[in-house]
Amino acid sequence: MFSIRSLQIGAYSFVRCVKTFRTMPRVSVRCVEGDERLQISFKYGREGAKERVYNLDRLKNEDLGKALEHMTRKVISKSTKKLQKKARLDNTVAPVTIPVALFHQNDRVSTDIPNQEAWVDGAELHLGDNVYNVELNVPAVKTLALPTCIMVDCPIFCNYELEFVDIDKCEFVWHIENTKLSPPVKDPPAVCEQSEGNAWREVSKSYPYTPSGEHVGSKVKLQCIPHDEKGRTGDSVEVESKGRVRPGPGPCPFERRQEYTRTVTGPGCFRMLTYNILANLYADSEFSRDMLYPYCPPEVLEIDYRKQLLLKEIPGYNADILCLQEVDKKVFAADLFPTLQVQGFDGFFLQKAGTSHVPEGSATFFRKNKFRLIGQHNIGLSETLENEDQCRDLYEKVCTSEALKAKVMVRNSTLQVTMLESTEVPGKQVCVATTHLYFHPRSPNVRLIQMAVGLRHLEKVVKMYEVKGSEVAVILCGDLNSTPETGMYRLLTVLVFIFRVAR
Repeated sequence: MFSIRSLQIGAYSFVRCVKTFRTMPRVSVRCVEGDERLQISFKYGREGAKERVYNLDRLKNEDLGKALEHMTRKVISKSTKKLQKKARLDNTVAPVTIPVALFHQNDRVSTDIPNQEAWVDGAELHLGDNVYNVELNVPAVKTLALPTCIMVDCPIFCNYELEFVDIDKCEFVWHIENTKLSPPVKDPPAVCEQSEGNAWREVSKSYPYTPSGEHVGSKVKLQCIPHDEKGRTGDSVEVESKGRVRPGPGPCPFERRQEYTRTVTGPGCFRMLTYNILANLYADSEFSRDMLYPYCPPEVLEIDYRKQLLLKEIPGYNADILCLQEVDKKVFAADLFPTLQVQGFDGFFLQKAGTSHVPEGSATFFRKNKFRLIGQHNIGLSETLENEDQCRDLYEKVCTSEALKAKVMVRNSTLQVTMLESTEVPGKQVCVATTHLYFHPRSPNVRLIQMAVGLRHLEKVVKMYEVKGSEVAVILCGDLNSTPETGMYRLLTVLVFIFRVAR
């Protein structure tokens, strides 16, 4: 069955003849509040020619006519080069033109209105003989990458950036390359496609995917199909691993610890994890390889190798709150956040304070079905010591020694404070604080001052919520670089808190 529509626009006549059961091609328009520009993307190809993807970036307040004019120029320049050349050489050949117009509810959209008002859901773009359905903010995969190091028995988590997507509805389809290096497997799935002469076979539709020993020597391919909460599907994106599956390290010490955390916690309780994961800038240097970790082969200090073990270890504890120290900014954005997000977590990164621009800091994650975020109260410890009223007496004491002041005030340690509320018992809140105190073995006085500043800030934060009638517990964790003989340890264990301590 066909539906036929004829539309006359100036000298051009558009005739649309579409089978009712066919899906109209789409022009995707990205229009985000707060952005001065919008992006238009569509596929176009003249009859018998291969389709190309065209991307336009236009101002929202620009007249629609200018955007359409630019669109036709771009399409003509890319898709009709031979015809244009012939027209230039032969004056009897008419120049190439492609009619274009935008319609909404069967009415032609005026070319004088701004792009933001013209490009709306349900509009139709008529470009030559093609008719496109306009869809705003279509689910999209902006970036997709696989790790360079892929090991047996280590889950593969991809690096992705998604937009307008319901992550719980996204599809991840994994394929393994069939090569002579890969031994045969029992009941292999049907070959799904060919790529450069190598057959790929589908092995999983779950996320993440863990390769086994039979896959050693093979490449991995991942297809991501984005969906949104409305049920719309965006363009799928595929990525192929650069390296091949390699043997893993074998049984890891953390797997014995994970025997006690095989399941997530039930109602009425939660599990907490704190972990210094060693930032790459402290592992990837001659000093660290030769002096700090001379017993480690250089390849196991590489971040691509360590990331795979961390992404296997951390989720395996099934914790509900995670506090991590020495987190690389890039590792948080590209690995930790995407990995934990698909497992139901939300999380935040706090970079080290000061002007040193150290690319590492702390990160706090929480399971969203257990907690909801109600506030963040992060501080730089040195800045708070100098500027906050609750630390004035402490700062005056520090200033009595110029040497001590100089030593304390240049430190870039932070205190990441995240206020969470139980989803099971509204009104019950927990103040989660994590820090990484100054490391130097001969600076226990600096760590003592840093902790005193942190405790005073926590006292202030807790009172802020308690005056509102909230019941607040406190969890303080981190890498404190202290032993039981130090003043910092005694401060925490002897001091009587004026606010309740988490039990």
